Amino acid sequence: MLQKADTGFRRLAQPMAITGKSPLWDETRGCLWWIDIQAQRLLRTLETGETTAIAVPSQPGFVALADSGRLVLGLENGLWTYAPESAAWEQVSETEADRPTVRLNDGKPDSRGRLWFGSMDMTHTGKAIGRLYRRDPGGEVTAMREGVAIPNAIVPCGNGRSLLFTDTARRRIELIDTDPRSGDITGTREILRLPDGSNPDGACMDADGNFWVAIVGPGEVLRISPSGRCLQRLRTPVMRPTSVVIGGSDDRTLFVTDQRRFLRPSELAMHPGAGALHAMPLDVRASPVHRVGGL
Repeated sequence: MLQKADTGFRRLAQPMAITGKSPLWDETRGCLWWIDIQAQRLLRTLETGETTAIAVPSQPGFVALADSGRLVLGLENGLWTYAPESAAWEQVSETEADRPTVRLNDGKPDSRGRLWFGSMDMTHTGKAIGRLYRRDPGGEVTAMREGVAIPNAIVPCGNGRSLLFTDTARRRIELIDTDPRSGDITGTREILRLPDGSNPDGACMDADGNFWVAIVGPGEVLRISPSGRCLQRLRTPVMRPTSVVIGGSDDRTLFVTDQRRFLRPSELAMHPGAGALHAMPLDVRASPVHRVGGL
Protein backbone atom coordinates (compact mmCIF):
# COMPACT_ATOMS: atom_id res chain seq x y z
CA MET A 1 0.00 0.00 0.00
CA LEU A 2 1.13 3.56 -0.72
CA GLN A 3 0.63 6.53 1.53
CA LYS A 4 -2.75 7.73 2.69
CA ALA A 5 -3.92 11.10 1.40
CA ASP A 6 -5.41 13.78 3.66
CA THR A 7 -8.69 13.56 1.74
CA GLY A 8 -9.50 10.14 3.17
CA PHE A 9 -8.38 8.38 0.01
CA ARG A 10 -5.36 6.12 -0.12
CA ARG A 11 -3.23 5.75 -3.21
CA LEU A 12 -3.66 2.08 -4.06
CA ALA A 13 -1.55 1.87 -7.22
CA GLN A 14 0.54 4.27 -9.30
CA PRO A 15 1.05 3.05 -12.89
CA MET A 16 1.43 6.68 -14.08
CA ALA A 17 -1.67 6.47 -16.24
CA ILE A 18 -1.91 9.18 -18.88
CA THR A 19 -5.68 8.92 -18.66
CA GLY A 20 -6.93 6.27 -16.27
CA LYS A 21 -10.60 5.46 -16.79
CA SER A 22 -13.46 2.96 -16.54
CA PRO A 23 -12.79 1.14 -13.23
CA LEU A 24 -14.62 -2.19 -13.08
CA TRP A 25 -14.70 -4.49 -10.07
CA ASP A 26 -14.48 -8.17 -11.07
CA GLU A 27 -15.81 -10.18 -8.13
CA THR A 28 -15.00 -13.55 -9.72
CA ARG A 29 -11.33 -12.74 -10.27
CA GLY A 30 -10.99 -10.53 -7.19
CA CYS A 31 -9.48 -7.58 -9.05
CA LEU A 32 -10.19 -4.17 -10.47
CA TRP A 33 -9.91 -3.69 -14.21
CA TRP A 34 -9.32 -0.21 -15.61
CA ILE A 35 -7.78 1.37 -18.70
CA ASP A 36 -5.08 3.87 -19.62
CA ILE A 37 -6.43 5.42 -22.81
CA GLN A 38 -3.49 7.10 -24.55
CA ALA A 39 -0.96 4.48 -23.37
CA GLN A 40 -3.25 1.77 -24.82
CA ARG A 41 -3.17 -0.35 -21.66
CA LEU A 42 -5.66 -2.54 -19.84
CA LEU A 43 -4.73 -2.50 -16.14
CA ARG A 44 -5.47 -5.16 -13.51
CA THR A 45 -5.12 -4.14 -9.86
CA LEU A 46 -5.46 -6.38 -6.82
CA GLU A 47 -6.55 -5.06 -3.43
CA THR A 48 -2.91 -5.24 -2.37
CA GLY A 49 -2.14 -2.63 -5.02
CA GLU A 50 -0.24 -5.04 -7.26
CA THR A 51 -0.91 -3.94 -10.83
CA THR A 52 -0.21 -5.56 -14.18
CA ALA A 53 -0.58 -3.96 -17.60
CA ILE A 54 -1.84 -5.58 -20.80
CA ALA A 55 -1.26 -4.01 -24.22
CA VAL A 56 -4.46 -3.12 -26.09
CA PRO A 57 -4.74 -3.05 -29.94
CA SER A 58 -5.69 0.65 -29.99
CA GLN A 59 -6.90 3.35 -27.62
CA PRO A 60 -9.59 1.98 -25.28
CA GLY A 61 -12.55 3.97 -24.01
CA PHE A 62 -14.14 1.55 -21.56
CA VAL A 63 -14.09 -1.99 -20.20
CA ALA A 64 -17.08 -4.11 -19.13
CA LEU A 65 -17.83 -7.73 -18.23
CA ALA A 66 -19.58 -10.15 -20.62
CA ASP A 67 -21.89 -13.06 -19.85
CA SER A 68 -19.08 -15.46 -20.79
CA GLY A 69 -16.69 -13.93 -18.26
CA ARG A 70 -14.66 -12.26 -20.99
CA LEU A 71 -14.02 -8.53 -20.92
CA VAL A 72 -15.59 -6.21 -23.48
CA LEU A 73 -13.60 -3.16 -24.51
CA GLY A 74 -14.56 -0.22 -26.70
CA LEU A 75 -11.60 0.73 -28.91
CA GLU A 76 -10.99 3.10 -31.80
CA ASN A 77 -12.45 0.75 -34.40
CA GLY A 78 -15.24 -1.01 -32.54
CA LEU A 79 -16.03 -3.45 -29.76
CA TRP A 80 -13.56 -6.17 -28.80
CA THR A 81 -13.53 -8.99 -26.27
CA TYR A 82 -10.53 -10.10 -24.23
CA ALA A 83 -10.20 -13.41 -22.39
CA PRO A 84 -7.77 -12.88 -19.48
CA GLU A 85 -7.06 -16.60 -19.07
CA SER A 86 -6.00 -17.15 -22.68
CA ALA A 87 -4.99 -13.57 -23.58
CA ALA A 88 -7.15 -13.88 -26.72
CA TRP A 89 -8.56 -10.78 -28.42
CA GLU A 90 -11.57 -10.85 -30.75
CA GLN A 91 -13.26 -7.98 -32.57
CA VAL A 92 -17.06 -8.24 -32.32
CA SER A 93 -18.18 -5.00 -34.02
CA GLU A 94 -16.73 -2.38 -36.34
CA THR A 95 -18.56 0.50 -34.71
CA GLU A 96 -16.90 3.77 -35.82
CA ALA A 97 -14.21 1.90 -37.81
CA ASP A 98 -15.18 4.01 -40.83
CA ARG A 99 -14.33 7.25 -38.98
CA PRO A 100 -10.60 7.21 -38.16
CA THR A 101 -10.72 10.41 -36.09
CA VAL A 102 -13.29 8.92 -33.69
CA ARG A 103 -12.92 6.44 -30.83
CA LEU A 104 -15.33 4.81 -28.41
CA ASN A 105 -15.58 6.35 -24.94
CA ASP A 106 -17.35 5.25 -21.74
CA GLY A 107 -19.97 2.56 -21.51
CA LYS A 108 -21.82 0.10 -19.27
CA PRO A 109 -24.36 -2.69 -19.75
CA ASP A 110 -27.88 -2.57 -18.35
CA SER A 111 -29.84 -5.24 -16.49
CA ARG A 112 -31.05 -6.77 -19.78
CA GLY A 113 -27.55 -7.21 -21.18
CA ARG A 114 -27.73 -4.22 -23.52
CA LEU A 115 -24.47 -2.29 -23.74
CA TRP A 116 -24.75 1.50 -23.77
CA PHE A 117 -21.63 3.32 -24.93
CA GLY A 118 -20.48 6.50 -26.63
CA SER A 119 -18.04 7.73 -29.24
CA MET A 120 -16.11 10.98 -29.56
CA ASP A 121 -13.69 12.95 -31.69
CA MET A 122 -10.11 12.24 -30.62
CA THR A 123 -8.37 15.04 -32.51
CA HIS A 124 -9.17 17.72 -29.89
CA THR A 125 -11.14 19.91 -32.28
CA GLY A 126 -14.07 19.98 -29.87
CA LYS A 127 -16.45 18.99 -32.66
CA ALA A 128 -19.62 17.26 -31.51
CA ILE A 129 -19.35 14.36 -33.95
CA GLY A 130 -19.75 11.56 -31.42
CA ARG A 131 -22.75 9.35 -30.77
CA LEU A 132 -24.52 7.40 -28.04
CA TYR A 133 -24.91 3.74 -29.02
CA ARG A 134 -26.83 0.72 -27.78
CA ARG A 135 -25.69 -2.84 -28.49
CA ASP A 136 -28.42 -5.46 -28.02
CA PRO A 137 -27.60 -9.00 -26.82
CA GLY A 138 -28.18 -10.28 -30.35
CA GLY A 139 -25.28 -8.16 -31.58
CA GLU A 140 -27.12 -5.31 -33.32
CA VAL A 141 -25.58 -1.89 -32.65
CA THR A 142 -27.84 1.17 -32.97
CA ALA A 143 -26.96 4.88 -32.82
CA MET A 144 -29.34 6.38 -30.26
CA ARG A 145 -28.12 9.98 -30.27
CA GLU A 146 -26.04 12.11 -32.65
CA GLY A 147 -24.08 15.33 -32.08
CA VAL A 148 -22.25 14.29 -28.92
CA ALA A 149 -18.91 15.89 -28.02
CA ILE A 150 -17.63 13.82 -25.05
CA PRO A 151 -19.99 11.07 -23.84
CA ASN A 152 -19.50 10.16 -20.18
CA ALA A 153 -21.27 9.15 -16.96
CA ILE A 154 -23.12 6.39 -18.84
CA VAL A 155 -24.86 4.45 -16.07
CA PRO A 156 -27.97 2.35 -16.78
CA CYS A 157 -30.27 2.43 -13.78
CA GLY A 158 -31.31 -0.77 -12.07
CA ASN A 159 -34.97 -0.47 -13.07
CA GLY A 160 -34.13 -0.56 -16.78
CA ARG A 161 -36.19 2.57 -17.34
CA SER A 162 -33.49 5.23 -17.35
CA LEU A 163 -29.86 5.95 -18.14
CA LEU A 164 -27.57 8.53 -16.59
CA PHE A 165 -25.64 10.45 -19.24
CA THR A 166 -23.54 13.55 -19.71
CA ASP A 167 -21.90 15.28 -22.61
CA THR A 168 -18.94 16.54 -20.59
CA ALA A 169 -18.38 19.60 -22.77
CA ARG A 170 -21.88 20.86 -21.95
CA ARG A 171 -21.56 20.24 -18.16
CA ARG A 172 -25.14 18.95 -17.93
CA ILE A 173 -26.02 15.66 -16.27
CA GLU A 174 -29.13 14.03 -17.70
CA LEU A 175 -31.42 11.11 -17.09
CA ILE A 176 -32.51 9.51 -20.34
CA ASP A 177 -35.81 7.64 -20.09
CA THR A 178 -35.82 4.28 -21.88
CA ASP A 179 -38.37 1.60 -22.60
CA PRO A 180 -37.29 -1.38 -20.48
CA ARG A 181 -38.28 -3.91 -23.15
CA SER A 182 -37.13 -2.30 -26.38
CA GLY A 183 -34.40 -0.03 -25.03
CA ASP A 184 -35.78 2.86 -27.09
CA ILE A 185 -35.34 6.39 -25.74
CA THR A 186 -38.65 7.90 -24.64
CA GLY A 187 -37.50 11.17 -23.09
CA THR A 188 -34.64 13.14 -21.56
CA ARG A 189 -34.45 15.46 -18.58
CA GLU A 190 -31.60 17.49 -17.14
CA ILE A 191 -31.07 16.83 -13.43
CA LEU A 192 -27.94 18.88 -12.71
CA ARG A 193 -26.00 21.66 -14.44
CA LEU A 194 -22.45 22.33 -13.28
CA PRO A 195 -20.60 25.67 -13.30
CA ASP A 196 -17.74 26.59 -15.62
CA GLY A 197 -14.59 24.68 -14.71
CA SER A 198 -16.47 21.69 -13.29
CA ASN A 199 -16.61 18.94 -15.89
CA PRO A 200 -18.56 15.73 -15.19
CA ASP A 201 -16.77 12.56 -16.24
CA GLY A 202 -17.27 8.87 -15.36
CA ALA A 203 -19.89 7.70 -12.88
CA CYS A 204 -21.40 4.70 -11.09
CA MET A 205 -24.50 3.89 -9.04
CA ASP A 206 -24.72 2.60 -5.47
CA ALA A 207 -27.13 0.08 -3.96
CA ASP A 208 -29.39 2.91 -2.79
CA GLY A 209 -29.93 4.10 -6.36
CA ASN A 210 -27.80 7.24 -6.07
CA PHE A 211 -25.02 8.23 -8.45
CA TRP A 212 -21.35 8.97 -7.86
CA VAL A 213 -19.82 11.28 -10.47
CA ALA A 214 -16.17 12.26 -10.93
CA ILE A 215 -15.75 16.00 -11.51
CA VAL A 216 -12.65 17.16 -13.39
CA GLY A 217 -11.38 20.61 -12.43
CA PRO A 218 -12.13 21.09 -8.76
CA GLY A 219 -11.03 17.50 -8.13
CA GLU A 220 -14.06 16.00 -6.44
CA VAL A 221 -16.63 13.23 -6.50
CA LEU A 222 -20.28 14.10 -6.12
CA ARG A 223 -22.95 11.76 -4.83
CA ILE A 224 -26.26 12.86 -6.32
CA SER A 225 -29.82 11.58 -6.14
CA PRO A 226 -31.82 10.72 -9.29
CA SER A 227 -33.43 14.16 -8.93
CA GLY A 228 -30.00 15.82 -9.07
CA ARG A 229 -29.77 16.79 -5.39
CA CYS A 230 -26.19 16.75 -4.10
CA LEU A 231 -26.02 14.33 -1.17
CA GLN A 232 -22.28 14.25 -0.61
CA ARG A 233 -19.13 15.93 -1.91
CA LEU A 234 -15.73 14.26 -1.62
CA ARG A 235 -12.48 16.06 -2.29
CA THR A 236 -9.98 13.93 -4.19
CA PRO A 237 -6.18 14.13 -3.90
CA VAL A 238 -5.98 14.85 -7.65
CA MET A 239 -7.26 17.61 -9.93
CA ARG A 240 -8.60 15.41 -12.70
CA PRO A 241 -10.56 12.43 -11.32
CA THR A 242 -11.97 10.65 -14.36
CA SER A 243 -14.23 7.86 -13.12
CA VAL A 244 -15.45 5.93 -10.08
CA VAL A 245 -16.76 2.53 -9.08
CA ILE A 246 -17.79 0.90 -5.81
CA GLY A 247 -16.50 -2.62 -5.20
CA GLY A 248 -13.77 -4.55 -3.42
CA SER A 249 -14.08 -7.70 -1.37
CA ASP A 250 -16.12 -5.70 1.17
CA ASP A 251 -18.34 -4.25 -1.58
CA ARG A 252 -17.92 -0.85 0.12
CA THR A 253 -14.76 0.62 -1.40
CA LEU A 254 -14.87 3.63 -3.71
CA PHE A 255 -12.19 3.41 -6.41
CA VAL A 256 -11.24 6.58 -8.32
CA THR A 257 -9.17 6.82 -11.50
CA ASP A 258 -7.59 10.01 -12.79
CA GLN A 259 -5.25 11.40 -15.43
CA ARG A 260 -1.85 13.08 -15.75
CA ARG A 261 -2.77 14.40 -19.15
CA PHE A 262 -3.25 18.17 -19.51
CA LEU A 263 -1.41 18.91 -16.23
CA ARG A 264 1.44 21.39 -16.38
CA PRO A 265 4.81 20.45 -14.80
CA SER A 266 4.03 22.64 -11.77
CA GLU A 267 0.68 20.91 -11.31
CA LEU A 268 2.26 17.48 -11.61
CA ALA A 269 4.73 18.47 -8.90
CA MET A 270 1.84 19.48 -6.63
CA HIS A 271 -0.13 16.31 -7.36
CA PRO A 272 2.18 13.28 -7.22
CA GLY A 273 -0.88 11.05 -7.18
CA ALA A 274 -1.85 12.01 -10.72
CA GLY A 275 -2.24 8.93 -12.88
CA ALA A 276 -2.89 6.70 -9.88
CA LEU A 277 -5.75 4.57 -8.60
CA HIS A 278 -7.19 5.81 -5.31
CA ALA A 279 -9.49 4.04 -2.86
CA MET A 280 -11.70 5.07 0.04
CA PRO A 281 -14.08 3.11 2.34
CA LEU A 282 -17.78 3.96 2.13
CA ASP A 283 -20.85 3.22 4.21
CA VAL A 284 -22.88 2.23 1.15
CA ARG A 285 -22.66 -0.83 -1.07
CA ALA A 286 -22.27 -1.15 -4.82
CA SER A 287 -25.17 -1.71 -7.15
CA PRO A 288 -25.19 -5.08 -8.99
CA VAL A 289 -22.64 -5.43 -11.80
CA HIS A 290 -24.47 -6.14 -15.06
CA ARG A 291 -22.91 -8.03 -17.96
CA VAL A 292 -22.97 -7.61 -21.70
CA GLY A 293 -25.32 -10.18 -23.18
CA GLY A 294 -24.47 -12.45 -26.08
CA LEU A 295 -20.69 -12.30 -25.70
